[in-house]
Amino acid sequence: MAKYSIGVVTYVKRFEQYFKPLVLNLEKYFPEVEKNYVLNGFYDQDIQKNYLEKAKAFLATTSAHKVVAYNENQSLSKCWNQNILNSDRKKILILNDDVVIRRPFRWCLELQMPFHKSATINRSWSHFFISKDVIKKVGWFDERFPGVGYEDADYALCLALAEGKTDIKTHARPNIYCLGLHNIISKNDDPGWKKVSTNFNGKYATSNQEFFHRKWEVSAEPQPGFLRMAGVYYRLRPGMETPKFYDLSELT
Repeated sequence: MAKYSIGVVTYVKRFEQYFKPLVLNLEKYFPEVEKNYVLNGFYDQDIQKNYLEKAKAFLATTSAHKVVAYNENQSLSKCWNQNILNSDRKKILILNDDVVIRRPFRWCLELQMPFHKSATINRSWSHFFISKDVIKKVGWFDERFPGVGYEDADYALCLALAEGKTDIKTHARPNIYCLGLHNIISKNDDPGWKKVSTNFNGKYATSNQEFFHRKWEVSAEPQPGFLRMAGVYYRLRPGMETPKFYDLSELT
């Protein structure tokens, strides 16, 4: 049995085109690995109700371990946290629903995973793995981000602070490279969080961007007490620390 689990978050607009093919490939290439899924919510409840019925019926034909389903949209951070909480393994591989995997991916991943407690893959937070030990040290992904976007940069900064770092080259570190993994990077033209935020770049919630800048003070020039990441300087604003969303004892 593999010493890690796999977690994937999806929603109605990506179910047929991206999520189903990904799940079938996971069944093919990771048959015995624990797989957990989060079906995120959508603003149109009629569409969501039909979608959840169809998605649950599909996953019932697979080896899915645990499935969490929401009627209303939840932050991506919360969905990631749920996949971590539901894992029976120490490490969790988190995959975006719009990725394509091929056979070499598992070989590349398992060759390098034992040497890291957490890492992005191919310099992208669209695919990363994390150990529960890291969560215990750094904390949870910040569920106060209401939609999608900036939760990865936020966690990279929190990780650097917890490790006592003052300078990191990019927020996609530590990092490993794997063959057999392709990120499509589809746009969120009709996101589940449409009622609570506009979007920018066709992918991310504007409200996430706004919250990030409320949480972190940003400077283009060096400042005392600031952390340098990718040539920009950041400092956590007082009182904006990530809350303890769940009891860490739930990770044991």
